[in-house]
Amino acid sequence: MNNDFIDVFNRFKYLKISDIASLFKYTTSKTFKKGELIAKEGEYCDSVFLILKGIIRTYVLAPDSIDRTTRLAKENQFITCAASFIHGKESTEFLEAVEDCKVIAFKTREINELSLENIRILRFLNEGLKEAFAEVVERVEFFAVLTPEQRYKKIMQESPELIQRVPQKFLASYIGVTTVSLSRIRNR
Repeated sequence: MNNDFIDVFNRFKYLKISDIASLFKYTTSKTFKKGELIAKEGEYCDSVFLILKGIIRTYVLAPDSIDRTTRLAKENQFITCAASFIHGKESTEFLEAVEDCKVIAFKTREINELSLENIRILRFLNEGLKEAFAEVVERVEFFAVLTPEQRYKKIMQESPELIQRVPQKFLASYIGVTTVSLSRIRNR
């Protein structure tokens, strides 16, 4: 077991070292170059990724063939393709490295099987799903309640590093505006 892996699990105090060792068996350390596609629409994504370094974006292709960024995940966050993880189906989205990334990849099927025999690993999965659900609700509220300018300000307050690290075209897509509109918002 490497130190990166152990350090990550320090926040999950309820996991025993034997649980972490069990999880480790079904993980690999991976790197992705900036711009590299990690998962593609129409393919099964067999892993959940914990980001150690970098930013990964989730995007979908709209009918007009323009990609729409639905999520920006950074260090210490998990990311996967929802349809593959939840339903075991082909992905409906893409995952792309926005920066050079280092991740821990968890094999979904094996981790789910472990959770059937280990209540602490089940709790680990459950907490991850709760986190993901809360993020989805927050994202819906982000669009339903806030104006584009308020969305930008919220990102500035909660994750200012994204504004520095994410290309403007991805940030504009994430906020739901064009790059021209984002430039206007920034100037105000």
